[in-house]
Amino acid sequence: MIEQKTGWSDAEILDRVAVRVTTLGPKGVVIDRKGEPSLHIPAAPELGKADPTGVGDAFRSGFLSAVAWGLPLERCGQVGNLVATHVLERVGGQEYELGRKVFLERLTGAYGVDAASDVSGFLNCHYA
Repeated sequence: MIEQKTGWSDAEILDRVAVRVTTLGPKGVVIDRKGEPSLHIPAAPELGKADPTGVGDAFRSGFLSAVAWGLPLERCGQVGNLVATHVLERVGGQEYELGRKVFLERLTGAYGVDAASDVSGFLNCHYA
């Protein structure tokens, strides 16, 4: 849609933004960086689908939180994907809780021990 609205090519857009994040729903996310290979991060496995309301916002909140923590873009995509998947499994875009323990268990299951280790110090949740 950006290409249609601006008339810019894919390369021109990337020249202007340096990093472009494209969510792919159940296929995860692709992160394009100027001068570097694209990163494809698969979606976190879902336990079921309840309601897609708020999934995009959830991805952005997880992704941008990880960016603020200074994590590499791959981890940012993984955190965003996991939060988005968790919201997909709930009815309503804001009626959910995601505690530290569950978050880290699911992050480990989806992306491995190193991912959970990299993120755990930034989770200041005080509930399970």
